[in-house]
Amino acid sequence: MNAEEQEKWGSTQSQRRPQRADVRDRLLGAAADEFTERGYAAAKLTDIADRAGFTKGAVYSNFESKQALFAELLAKRSLDLAARVLAHISDLDPGAAAGAGGGEIASWVVAEPRWPLLTVEFGVLAGRDPAVAERYRTDRRALRRELERLIAERAHDWGVGEKFDARRLATSLAALISGLAVEHSVDPEDIDEGVIADAVSELFAGAIARAHLD
Repeated sequence: MNAEEQEKWGSTQSQRRPQRADVRDRLLGAAADEFTERGYAAAKLTDIADRAGFTKGAVYSNFESKQALFAELLAKRSLDLAARVLAHISDLDPGAAAGAGGGEIASWVVAEPRWPLLTVEFGVLAGRDPAVAERYRTDRRALRRELERLIAERAHDWGVGEKFDARRLATSLAALISGLAVEHSVDPEDIDEGVIADAVSELFAGAIARAHLD
């Protein structure tokens, strides 16, 4: 093989070899399917790797543990939801934003009920396993801080950043969504999309009232 052929071969191999970001994305996608189908406890890293088309070693070269993989995936889903909701209410006044935000979150809970339930399952395991607890605590704190930041930005846009308790709302919202998701999964007829939307909207409305924005 001459130099030109070697260069072409190396270029071809480089093109065929997935980039690290692509590998992570494929693993996260496979993990999403595995976790939603089996739950956190029953999901296996070997099966996640198989779904993504890699070996188990590829998982460990990108994520330090099953807990780390799940935590990153869950944080991504949660922040995607937060960004979606805040984008939906970005041009609304505070009163209208409360109702619209509640409706957007309710539609997500009903459409993807397994994700909030996975959060609850992870939290229950964290209460029993110190290793899981450390990861859960770290990532949930990070999620609440990011939610707080996003909410504070919205309050700043309304011109009331100093009056709006973004941290309190972020904490209450994360807890409320988890609780409503569990109730909906057990009793979807009684705890339906409308009930969920009303509960979340009332939480937003309370925060708005405390800031004297209504």
